[in-house]
Formats: sequence, structure tokens, C-alpha cells
Amino acid sequence: TDNQRAAWHRVNVCEEGGVWNADGRLYSGGLGFSRANWDEFNSFGYPVDAAYATPEQQIRVAVAFATRFWGNPNAAPDQNGCGAGY
Repeated sequence: TDNQRAAWHRVNVCEEGGVWNADGRLYSGGLGFSRANWDEFNSFGYPVDAAYATPEQQIRVAVAFATRFWGNPNAAPDQNGCGAGY
């Protein structure tokens, strides 16, 4: 949904300053996926590294993560003022 995408875009701004192809040693992609979480929740055949996935692909993996851990596909972390998070 549009609200869901907007929520994950806010997470991106807080986690990675709006950069979707961040590729750090421990975390990658615009939502700061750990390599283990990306591997576990990327059951869609997307690139092996979140940094190479499109924003829409990263959001789809994040929704799978949110559904599993928070029981709600719309449960993007609250990023009010970028002070909250996972």
C-alpha cells in the first residue's frame, strides 16, 4: 500500500539518510538489513545483497520480516524524529 511504502521510506531516511544502496560490513540496503535477515527473508529471488535490490524489493522483504516478527505487514518501525527504531 502507499502508506506502507511511505512508512518504509521514512525508515530509509532514518537508517541510511535516503540511500537505498548502502553496503556496509554488517548491514546493507536502504533499511539496514543484517546479512542474516536478508538471507532469511529474501525468499523472492531478489539479489543476494540488499544493496543491489530495488527499494520496492527491499520493502517487500521488510514486510515479510514485519509479518513474522511483529505479526503485522504494516508494522514498520516508528521513525518519528528518527529517535525510535527496531
